[in-house]
Amino acid sequence: MNIFIIGATHGNEILGVKVYEQLLRTCSPLLEQVTFILGNPRAYAQRKRYTEKDLNRSYGSIDQTYESRRAQYIVNRIEQERPDIVIDMHTTTATQPSCLIVSNLRGKAKKVFLRASHISYVMKVRSLADICSAATNVVGYEVSESSITTELIDEIIHDLQRYVDGHSYSSNKLLYTMCDKILRSEVSSLDIQHLKNFEMSHLGYVPVMVGEDSYQELTDYIGFKASKEKHITV
Repeated sequence: MNIFIIGATHGNEILGVKVYEQLLRTCSPLLEQVTFILGNPRAYAQRKRYTEKDLNRSYGSIDQTYESRRAQYIVNRIEQERPDIVIDMHTTTATQPSCLIVSNLRGKAKKVFLRASHISYVMKVRSLADICSAATNVVGYEVSESSITTELIDEIIHDLQRYVDGHSYSSNKLLYTMCDKILRSEVSSLDIQHLKNFEMSHLGYVPVMVGEDSYQELTDYIGFKASKEKHITV
């Protein structure tokens, strides 16, 4: 069983690094089955989101930015390693429950991992030139920065261990499907103040990853629109 973990796809997001550090600190047997890489080492060294271009919007790109070259390197590593599952670990400044991100619910490996995880929120997204567009067996973590504790790190490691052991935490999940971006131009400051992540809004959609500092001024959007939750069994 080979688990390919990508940490610091965005250089200021430390979840993946902390998980791997804990595996090393405890000499976890999982290390034999984990391949870990820093997604964006240059941005990680500078503690910034990216240096030239968002790495998670650079897969399939033909430009010569550092992040586009790095995306191709990651794709090549995945093709060489041929892992059973690719885990891409992210954090968000938004206040919201932890969620798992997938491009679809097809594939045994993804379903087994979703069942193994303690996280009940699942977000299905469409491709945005991210890692999900480069590999089919990808599950992403999206965790609020404020919730990163030793306990959460241990829970994620338990997810990995259950996956390896073929054990389930729960097959019942809440599925949200991404509909579109929430553009800055279409919401007022007052609207933003009243949006609560993973709760149906007065605007007719469920906001996800929306916060005061979400995406800062780097994009024309502040988060994502999702459909009402659907109870599923994976």
